[in-house]
Amino acid sequence: MIRTGALAALLLSSPIAAGPAAAYRASLVIDADSGVVLHAEQPNLRSFPASTTKMMTVYMAFDALRTGKLRLDEDLPISVRAASQTGQSLRLRQGATIKARDAILGSIIESANDAAVVLAERLGGTESDFAEAMTAKARALGMNRTEFRNASGLNHPEQVVTARDMALLALALQRQFPDYYSYFSTRSFSHRGSTFNSVNGFLVNYKGADGIKTGFTCAAGYNLVASAVRDGRRLVAVVLGEQSRGDRAESIARLMDAAYDNPTPKIAATLHDIDPVRTREPDPPAVGVISPACASIVSVPGALRPDGGWSIEIAGAFPTKSKAAEAGRKLMRTHSAVMGGAMMTTIERARKHRPIVIGLAEEQATATCRKLRQAKAYCVVVTPRNLKAAVTLTAAQAGKGISRKSTAKLPGKPVPIKPKAKSPAKSK
Repeated sequence: MIRTGALAALLLSSPIAAGPAAAYRASLVIDADSGVVLHAEQPNLRSFPASTTKMMTVYMAFDALRTGKLRLDEDLPISVRAASQTGQSLRLRQGATIKARDAILGSIIESANDAAVVLAERLGGTESDFAEAMTAKARALGMNRTEFRNASGLNHPEQVVTARDMALLALALQRQFPDYYSYFSTRSFSHRGSTFNSVNGFLVNYKGADGIKTGFTCAAGYNLVASAVRDGRRLVAVVLGEQSRGDRAESIARLMDAAYDNPTPKIAATLHDIDPVRTREPDPPAVGVISPACASIVSVPGALRPDGGWSIEIAGAFPTKSKAAEAGRKLMRTHSAVMGGAMMTTIERARKHRPIVIGLAEEQATATCRKLRQAKAYCVVVTPRNLKAAVTLTAAQAGKGISRKSTAKLPGKPVPIKPKAKSPAKSK
């Protein structure tokens, strides 16, 4: 059994340097044929997957194709839930259909959230049931610190992966589905008259690259699981939590280049050897990266999309934006088990700056606020309507040059949070 100290020595023996000022949370490079680890930094640290989640969504679709439970030419219905997904999409319409092949390609190439939900509902009945099946499959593959709560990778505080787990998934896709893996190297496809080009710049720009998947949310940062083949030798690399799209591609390229130049580690360890079940490493909860690209999403007047979902104000009100952001980040770190994966920014209201967590579902917002209040932390639920009104008013005041002394109050009353009813005890 490899324990934490031995694992640290193993990783320090890696011939690949992290490089100057590496900002990512976790990274890993392996030889795909032998499974030998060529480089690893915090490979078992829980992080938020963003759209790399769709690797498992597509794995489940490939498995259904192999067993005959799904056909590539099958028309899949588009539900209200699928059509209403935010973020990257194929602009699918409720009541229409999409071929299974196009839903798979859309999930990979465009990283389309609506296409991913279509697949989830076809294969699992509901997205939540499908997510349970995804997690079960992750365990079967040895992905011991991965949890899925949706098919797209949109923010959820309990949806987490590790670099090691994503490398395992990449290998499973390559080894178990050689006839379908080429979908991950496809650079464009057409659907209903529109052409969609790959969002994976690494696939286009790195010599020998043949997949696999990018991911980004403000909480996750910029993620990339990549594969490349040079002189018949395939490497798989993972970077989680980079600061920008360019940094993500640069980090992966640097790590892969070094691995090709230094193919033999001092200690030949495999993914099995660094399994956290064996190493018994500490397992802290995932903490959101809060990418700099998202830092001013609300504080710039009118920049917030009014349909951004439910929100919660946390930590209180502060005289400056920087103090509000600092207080918000401190609260999120302190309550990471509750707030992990959430997207925080600041909003100016009534001459005060306030940390605010945005883009939540109603149930998430009320449940999170309830837990924070139980921990004696300040929290107020903000409805989409109230947030929209506040942002619209702030933008209007900025456009008219209204003095900063003017106040922009959230209309209406705070949403009351009812105590959660106790449910009858159930056997487990």
